[in-house]
Amino acid sequence: MYGYVVPLKSTLNASDFVLYRSFYCGICCQTGKLYGQAPRFTTNYDFTFLTALLHDYASHDIVIEEHKCILNAVTKKAVLQPNPLLERIAAANIMLAYQKANDGVDDGDGLKYRVVRRMLKRSFRSAKNAYPDIWNAIQAQYKAQRDIEKRNVNSVDRAADAFASLMRELPSLILGVQTDDNLKSLCYNVGKFVYLADALDDVADDFKHKRYNPFLAAYGDFRDRKSFIAAHIKDLEFCFAACCGRAAQSFYAMRFTQSYSLLKNIVCDGMPEKVKQLLGSDKKLKPPRI
Repeated sequence: MYGYVVPLKSTLNASDFVLYRSFYCGICCQTGKLYGQAPRFTTNYDFTFLTALLHDYASHDIVIEEHKCILNAVTKKAVLQPNPLLERIAAANIMLAYQKANDGVDDGDGLKYRVVRRMLKRSFRSAKNAYPDIWNAIQAQYKAQRDIEKRNVNSVDRAADAFASLMRELPSLILGVQTDDNLKSLCYNVGKFVYLADALDDVADDFKHKRYNPFLAAYGDFRDRKSFIAAHIKDLEFCFAACCGRAAQSFYAMRFTQSYSLLKNIVCDGMPEKVKQLLGSDKKLKPPRI
């Protein structure tokens, strides 16, 4: 995914920081074990959140051990140990990364995404063969999203629905069981937040390259990012506040046993902070480092 759903480090306690990093490193190591070293670059912060959320929701045992990292052979890091749930999460992440590369190629972004797609081709096939139901859901979302773009849909909510709906259904596909309405609502609104955050972050590039963007379709009058945000600040604030508020409401309706304070930091502190960064920046945000 994209790196918009992250903790707020200034309010994250030390134990939750270690826990968060263990989930991140766990996905990376599990991906390397299943698919080889190169696909480990697909490890991202948004799927780290999903890993913490699903392990807690399923009351899945969290076993953490210290290991040396391939990028740092000196310092040992806390790493979530391989388990069947982590395998399915890693596979879903590979498939989404492959689809994102497909999107990039279809959007005319050229060499970069073609290289990524070729690099992921073998691991993608392995993941798809292992979990075809997850890939079918991703494909359905892709077709719905392409239809939205072709019709130049000028509703921000409708534009975000395809990806948000995939995020709503993804936990049940990964877990192999029906999930409750609170988890579905949380994941839907987090997915909507990610889609819209990515769209606002890319608004200048999309305008330059004449690509579909829900905010450009809805508001239209683009000159530069700073003036565009200033002109529509009330609408943008409301749009993101609605996503964050509904996500928080769903979160507080759930019960957690393992990662409550970490997840609370991400949903209730990290997401609103990312909105402030998006609305306050006159250029695309730099990738976060946690």
